[in-house]
Amino acid sequence: MTAADTNRALDRNEAEWVEMSRAAAQLTDAQLTDLLRRLRERRDRAQRLIRTRTRQANREGQVNIDTGAQEKKAQLSEGIERAVAEQKRRRASTTATRNLKAAVARKTEKTHDGIPENRTADTGPADTPNDKIAPSGALHAEGMRAAITRSTGDR
Repeated sequence: MTAADTNRALDRNEAEWVEMSRAAAQLTDAQLTDLLRRLRERRDRAQRLIRTRTRQANREGQVNIDTGAQEKKAQLSEGIERAVAEQKRRRASTTATRNLKAAVARKTEKTHDGIPENRTADTGPADTPNDKIAPSGALHAEGMRAAITRSTGDR
């Protein structure tokens, strides 16, 4: 369809609402919600019109070629998709901001008194005593005596 046909498919209000959906980032939350409600109402109305005309054409044995109403529904649906995408983007940014604020609050309220935050915190392996070495180093000296006797003889 040409631009003139596109404009002809929608009435003045619907064309204005579709244009508003193209600039949805500038709308307030209330305006965006109201725009979505209006666009959905008109899209559903166009869908009902298409179904009614199709049913009537089938009863009369005719082929229903109602491109005007279908084009109208398509344009309204595109406007709805744009507005819904903007609404999702706003919700995601609000959620991200809320999560960031909660993380900062949790970080600031942390206490650093050396106590683990939970009872199962891993402090590493426990120290195990080495029984192979005598505390005084006596076993080391005994080993040295044997090495000296082998290399140079008795002293």
